[in-house]
Amino acid sequence: MLISAEKSSALNTILGTFTAANLHFFQAAFLVCGTKMSKILEVQHCAVQFLSSANDQIEIRERNLQISREARKMKSWIETVKYILRSMEDGEITISAYDTAWIALVPALNGSAEPQFPSSLQWLIDNQLQDGSWGDPHMFLIRDRVINTLACVLALKTWNTFSLGVNKGLIFLQTYIPKMNDEHDAHTPVGFEIVFPALMEDAKILGLDLPYDAEFLQKIHDEKALKMKRITMKVLHEFPSTLLHSLEGLRDKVEWEKILKLQSKNGSFLFSPASTACALAQTSDTNCLRYLNEITEKYDGGAPNVYPVDLFERLWTVDRIERLGIARYFESEITDSLEYVYRYWTNEGIGWARESPVKDVDDTSMAFRLLRSHGFDVTAEAFNHFKQDDQFFCFFGQTKQTVTGMYNLYRASQLLFPGESILEEAREFTKNFLEEKRAEKQLRDKWIIAKGLKEEVEYALKFPWYASQERIATRLYINQYRVDDVWIGKALYRMPIVNNKTYIELAKADFNICQSIHRTELQGIIRWYRESGLDELGLRQDQIVKSYFLSAVAIYEPDMAPARLAWVKSAVLMAAIRIFFSGRNCLAHHRSQFLDAFTRWKGRVMRDSPNSAKRLFSCLFRTVNLFSVDGVVSQGRDISGDLRHIWERWLASEAEDLTDAQEHEKLCTDAEIVVLTAAFLGGETISSDLLSHPDFSSIMKVTNTVCSLLRRIATYKNEGCDSPSGTEEDDRLKRRSEEGMGDLVRAVYRHQCGPPVPIGLKRLCLVVAKSFYYAAHCNNEEVGNHVEMVLFQPVY
Repeated sequence: MLISAEKSSALNTILGTFTAANLHFFQAAFLVCGTKMSKILEVQHCAVQFLSSANDQIEIRERNLQISREARKMKSWIETVKYILRSMEDGEITISAYDTAWIALVPALNGSAEPQFPSSLQWLIDNQLQDGSWGDPHMFLIRDRVINTLACVLALKTWNTFSLGVNKGLIFLQTYIPKMNDEHDAHTPVGFEIVFPALMEDAKILGLDLPYDAEFLQKIHDEKALKMKRITMKVLHEFPSTLLHSLEGLRDKVEWEKILKLQSKNGSFLFSPASTACALAQTSDTNCLRYLNEITEKYDGGAPNVYPVDLFERLWTVDRIERLGIARYFESEITDSLEYVYRYWTNEGIGWARESPVKDVDDTSMAFRLLRSHGFDVTAEAFNHFKQDDQFFCFFGQTKQTVTGMYNLYRASQLLFPGESILEEAREFTKNFLEEKRAEKQLRDKWIIAKGLKEEVEYALKFPWYASQERIATRLYINQYRVDDVWIGKALYRMPIVNNKTYIELAKADFNICQSIHRTELQGIIRWYRESGLDELGLRQDQIVKSYFLSAVAIYEPDMAPARLAWVKSAVLMAAIRIFFSGRNCLAHHRSQFLDAFTRWKGRVMRDSPNSAKRLFSCLFRTVNLFSVDGVVSQGRDISGDLRHIWERWLASEAEDLTDAQEHEKLCTDAEIVVLTAAFLGGETISSDLLSHPDFSSIMKVTNTVCSLLRRIATYKNEGCDSPSGTEEDDRLKRRSEEGMGDLVRAVYRHQCGPPVPIGLKRLCLVVAKSFYYAAHCNNEEVGNHVEMVLFQPVY
């Protein structure tokens, strides 16, 4: 059964004699809407829009049955993902042959001529690939396979075992070491320039037949020298740095007793099994032993290239789920994950694991953006620790920036509050960096091999966060998300909880169901527009489609149907009234009569107005009345006075006779009508007292101001002309709108301990402002492409 007995009974009461196929549709809608569908108002709206005629039912019968089947699958997928999210601990990550080989190299601490970790040695024997190499069996990168294979051959040769595997490994190395220079540097394993030369020296000592004079080796030695200039051995022994992750490549230079003071709390050296294994072999430290025992027990002798990855896994998983548009199913699980991350947030940022002595800009940026957007109190000052001179870096001592690190910093920087200069600098730097990489066709990354990375970055540059609409971004990201993304550490690895097939299956099914609901709603809106005679005023159908689209990409959830439909009807009515008021045949007294009729709530006041005006007023009258009736259900009180008040203010402003200059500076309250009408019907309780509270008045004023500016910019663009005073005035409008958006972001996301303005209402203000920003940012062709993609193209 898709829905509870109580909900099913309510559904049947409303639908009465609806066909079985239609019942499947609404059952699916109940599932997609979740527990918020306890109010029947949402289904009433769907029903009104859905059942227009028998022909409509026949045409979409098969589609609705398909939706019902998808809904059944979704229920299972949702439960699976909930289980995954609730079971997250220190992170799920694949085994690294390289790190396992280093653990296998550790001699027995009791002095016997045996390995301390025989299960690790056995793992190497059991996991050689057919071509003689070790590494990820589904991804072949030369440098990754070479370093994995070289470490494994050294471990097996050291213990004089599995000679057949050693010989096959040597043949592989002899073939591919000379080819390493053919591979792009972006895919070089982490710390390669530090550890590979040391491994080759070990191989030479063991007398292994390898091409020690390969041209590539000199390049690697040069890169090592450059890194050691940035992080000297003195710094290595005194301060936590990324070199702690690669101690095995420096073991002949490390003062081991001195370096132990930089050991992490869990006994590791910067969470690297290979580095820690080397330290154990040199020091017999019991904390190193404890760390490695825990890992080899968990992975049956194997070891990942880094562990734990608890912060990294939680952050990237939440990011993926949000971008796939399925976060609403997992609100409590996401909150739990972010609260976990927040416990380890510091004013210097974070690393990929809890209590990391080394912070990085990638994890810090992801944490900052997610925590701030969920209302946590985080400071932008953390990013000061990743800036040197006029550049930002991922780690101290880094020799080059990474695409994904700068991309995530770019995303984080766009949630800046006014006055956060470090984020302004970060935004400018990262934008320039990414644009240069795009121009050079170099959007590869050293941390991840992701097929959709290029498209992700290009979208982010073309549509900054203010202009980006969640549903458009989701539609694109569904195409970009890959289950088989591979991450680059000391060896290639995968994150099965970050990249998971269930997420994308759920996201596709959810998107298609929401799209079907949206298309049904759009059909109903078009009928309403025609039946109300709004087409006779000169309001085109493509304008109706765009208005609906703007509401649907902003608040797309099925349980927000009443708010979405209130948004689009309000927007359409405002557009129609503007057309009427600005028409040649609309005289001043016509506008005055229209306002007077609305103020007195009596249509007969317009007895000598044109018929078109009477129909328009009748439509406005009926629509506001219907909103009021729905508001009684949603708010539990009469909201008619509040609705009429905001419409009266808007009409009075639009009815004024103004000069062009006055019209140019007028504060429009379009946003206030959309925000409040959608909020009243969206389910969050809004009291009359709240509407007059100074905090709400303040955020509403900012919203109205920024939306007025953006509407002015959009109007000039749509009319194909510049602003009245040319480029200088255009720049002023854009600058003021940017400042206004910053003020609004601060008002919405600034950490507050409690009431009075509900967080949902504040977020709606931002959502509406971003919709206005999108309309001002995009040309008609871009909007048209997005309409087609989001409303009419299912995902497969």
